[in-house]
Amino acid sequence: MELTDRQLSILKAIIEEYAYTATPVSSKEIINKKYLQGVSSATIRNEMAFLETHGLLEKTHTSSGRIPSIDGYKFYQQFILTPKINGDLKTKLEQIFQNRDLSIDTIIDQSVQIINESFQLPLLVSKTEDENLKRFDLIQLAPNSALVIIVTSSGTVHKNQITIDNEKQFDDLAICIRVFNDRLVDTPISKINDKLDAIKDIIKVVVHEYEFCIRQVIERIFDMKVINKKIKVEGVKYLPTQPEFQNLERLKQILSFLEDTNVWKHIAYMQDQTGKTLITFGEQFGADKKNLAVASTSIDLGNNVKHQIAIVGPTRMEYDKVQGVLNFIKTELEKYKNN
Repeated sequence: MELTDRQLSILKAIIEEYAYTATPVSSKEIINKKYLQGVSSATIRNEMAFLETHGLLEKTHTSSGRIPSIDGYKFYQQFILTPKINGDLKTKLEQIFQNRDLSIDTIIDQSVQIINESFQLPLLVSKTEDENLKRFDLIQLAPNSALVIIVTSSGTVHKNQITIDNEKQFDDLAICIRVFNDRLVDTPISKINDKLDAIKDIIKVVVHEYEFCIRQVIERIFDMKVINKKIKVEGVKYLPTQPEFQNLERLKQILSFLEDTNVWKHIAYMQDQTGKTLITFGEQFGADKKNLAVASTSIDLGNNVKHQIAIVGPTRMEYDKVQGVLNFIKTELEKYKNN
């Protein structure tokens, strides 16, 4: 859909004014706040009616003003939004980043506190350390059992007991362990699946019982997850300050949303595909979440360490400022990767 410059200006004005006031926006307010000059109230009302007809605005029953629809927010995000960061907020964050005595985790924690105070919204912070495989060992426990040991880069030990029916199967196990040590040492756990097809092709040629190796060895001992994923939520205390969450049921809804790990897995996956700061609307996760939104970014610090920071709130967010601060943090922190 193409909009005129005036229609774009009106949509932008309504979204930004509604984010600030949490009340429907009228043509009079657009004129009084000087979003547009030299345009009559009647003309603005006509343009608002046009935007409503095309699904970008909604009219509430309690006011003659308009509020943005989800499609309006999506249009704004795609065609209008220009990320920006408040000068005072930027100065406070820069002071943290310039303190080279602080660890990355401490920098993120202090930055999150400042952002919490600025936006009065909860933030979800997660850290994923994807460990590398460092060594595979095999120990025969008894004639009919063996122990496969996997050691990761943090020193974590994974043990898998394998039942064997005959000596040939133990020999096959020993061959598999040699192949793993040759081919998989220093591989991040999250990248194992990318190499398993090639591993299977090698093992198929050199073992006696291929199906045993696939079923009892490969599929079993590599059923591991990425290690050390830590998730915490900061600033929940600010939720009741938002008009949308002063209702107890709505408050319970967003608290449940914050605890839903499937949401964060989905958002993390999308970020891995794009590498960008994303705005995600709650309707993607169910009709009962349509009034929620998430602004999130992923920070790649190298050495298989990633942080995800997400600001969660009502759809009535200051998306330009939220995206601006997340872009700023992502850019500044990823500089550490190259130092």
